[in-house]
Amino acid sequence: MMGVLKLPYAFVLVLCCAQMSESSLYDPHLIPEEGPFFEGWYLRITDVNKGDSIGLLFGNVLPDSQATLTGPLVFASILRRECTSYGTCRLVSVNGKFNTSDLSITVKGQDVSVDPDMTSPSNFRWQVNDGDHGGYLDQKGNDTSAVFKLEDIVLSLKINKPYAWNKQGTGPEGYLAHLPLPLHWFVFSLRSNLVEYELQNLTSGAVTRGSNGLVHMEKNWGKSFPKKWIWSEGVLSDGTNASFALSGGQVDFSVVSMDAYLIGYRNPSIDLDLSFNPTDSVVSANVSGCSGSVQLTINSLRYRVQINLTGRNETYSSCLYGPEVGGFRRSCVESYDATAYIEVSKRQLFGYTTLDKQTFQGAALEFGGTNVCGNACSGI
Repeated sequence: MMGVLKLPYAFVLVLCCAQMSESSLYDPHLIPEEGPFFEGWYLRITDVNKGDSIGLLFGNVLPDSQATLTGPLVFASILRRECTSYGTCRLVSVNGKFNTSDLSITVKGQDVSVDPDMTSPSNFRWQVNDGDHGGYLDQKGNDTSAVFKLEDIVLSLKINKPYAWNKQGTGPEGYLAHLPLPLHWFVFSLRSNLVEYELQNLTSGAVTRGSNGLVHMEKNWGKSFPKKWIWSEGVLSDGTNASFALSGGQVDFSVVSMDAYLIGYRNPSIDLDLSFNPTDSVVSANVSGCSGSVQLTINSLRYRVQINLTGRNETYSSCLYGPEVGGFRRSCVESYDATAYIEVSKRQLFGYTTLDKQTFQGAALEFGGTNVCGNACSGI
């Protein structure tokens, strides 16, 4: 989420195999002198034993000097599933709103002075505190630790062994990461190892702990989230060790707006490693926020990938926050109980041959901006 477009394109990815992460685009960028500019990080924990999931997002906005402030400039949120006795689980958020004076961002223990490169190990600390609430994330190479206290919820976690998107450090954008796009998206890891986590409710005294899980870790930065987007992510803990993530939306340039997609699929159990971008593939999409479903078909010269995402309406959150030119504002809805069906076929002289089919339960699925049913998050 940062949750949530997480990029100016849509993408689908199922990660192949572990790679040492050496990509410091996960590090903070130098905040420009004038806005609009934002930067945000998002992590999603999948607890393999409990079948549960917890999200953490945080970020900061430098507003457009001409824009009306619409929300906090520094924000953090813990996402968790709240389940009924009937087994229906809805995603809820616990939020922290802060001032820029509460924020400290450092790289290698020093103030941020330059933009990150693409080949150095990540090493930064993002911290916010207003006296009673706040938290931090420490990223040093392949090791991550974080503690956040927001309202009456405390989340602490330790993570290691990230799975990098690629060795070049460009992430899903590839060479497009070098271009001055209005929004950038970087995946630090799609399948990090969860060392341990603890979620504590200070009001009820309830405590949830886990040490067998996987963590998706990403970041995006730019001017603002787009006018509309979708995002999805999931992981399999079976012998395939497959993972997927999907995000996409409307990219606004100075003279044109367009929907664009980044796509990848990798399944190590059958040595399947596919990547697509707007220069080598065509994507058709059917997005329905009201039915909580997305269908994507990706066609390239050699492959066809079909994606079907569904989530019951009662599992979606109320409107969550996303970064805009005037601050963080409610702009999207999300579920951690979606299902994703993925089918990969290879083009033959006549027709296609199916190479792989996978079903992901407990996936994340998000609709943002005007993709929300009835544009329900607009203006709140």
